[in-house]
Amino acid sequence: MRILILDDDDQDLAAIESALRLGEIEIGGARLPGPTSSRFVPDSSALTEGRYVFAGWKLDSTARTLVSPSGRQVDLTSSEFDLLMAFIRQPGRAASRSLLLAALRGRAWTYFDRSIDTLVARLRKKICADPGRPPLIRSVRGVGYVFCAAVSYQCGADLAAA
Repeated sequence: MRILILDDDDQDLAAIESALRLGEIEIGGARLPGPTSSRFVPDSSALTEGRYVFAGWKLDSTARTLVSPSGRQVDLTSSEFDLLMAFIRQPGRAASRSLLLAALRGRAWTYFDRSIDTLVARLRKKICADPGRPPLIRSVRGVGYVFCAAVSYQCGADLAAA
């Protein structure tokens, strides 16, 4: 871990921005992404409990339930749920296979590792069953995947009123 001692110098600001961009600054064990970084923060405490709504779907992160737009409950495996949460926390941003695997399993991705692709395919089958709708998870060639739906979030206090 790097420790920065600050002066009234633009070089210090550049060093801080660089450390943020590289994910080298840690607070409470969670890496902070820089402003242009596409790094995931796997366990963001601000967004762990509550309900997410996207494209008519409802995901309750506390009860770990997913309800389709037609009102049918969809069963997800633990890995599928974690992957969906990783996508929901970063909607509209491309995520590499390496970042997804690190967020889910805490290990590095290798070129021949297709476990993320298999997991994304299984999740797609469960949440993208309607052929008339655009896909919620889109492949980005040479990068990975992007979650294409707008996501709204309701925290615990908002859920009581809903």
